[in-house]
Amino acid sequence: MTDDGEASVTSPALAWRRVALVTLWALVPTFGQLSSAAAAAQVTLQVGASQGLPGLHHSALARFIAAHMAGAGLANWRFEPAAGDAIAADRVEWTFKLNPYAGGEVRNFAHTSVNERELGLHRPITIEARLYLNGEYQTLVEAQAIFHGGPNDPALATAVASVTQNLLGPSGAYRAIDLGLRRGHM
Repeated sequence: MTDDGEASVTSPALAWRRVALVTLWALVPTFGQLSSAAAAAQVTLQVGASQGLPGLHHSALARFIAAHMAGAGLANWRFEPAAGDAIAADRVEWTFKLNPYAGGEVRNFAHTSVNERELGLHRPITIEARLYLNGEYQTLVEAQAIFHGGPNDPALATAVASVTQNLLGPSGAYRAIDLGLRRGHM
């Protein structure tokens, strides 16, 4: 009861609800900041290739690689094909080297035949992906694959996704370097 004889409107439960409501209201801007901070944490990497592969021209190769890197499902990274000859500070440079056949290889100075381009070579290749952040080299991942040829090569797509995971994934080479630096400073 109050001094003028009326019952108190404020009960402990009502006071608790008010505190909870004020706290929730104060946190609403924080949730918006968290989602924008998460979006800001996403790094965009320019994707480039040093040369083309048989049946896959240089410019098409950069688009192919960027698309299949995105398919690796890494939330903190975005991938865009490199535009022109400009060198981006945040990038992944891919190199593809045709390996010799197991039985040896004779150097061929003639152009690739139409049949080899259309049917694919089924060539072993070495894939290298180098990561640069803020213009500084970070790490390299290398893999072997069989290249069948053309812009729809499923083996090459699988190899690109695998190398991307090995480079940038949760247990990839870049994370291993990051964790190693933290341990060294402790």
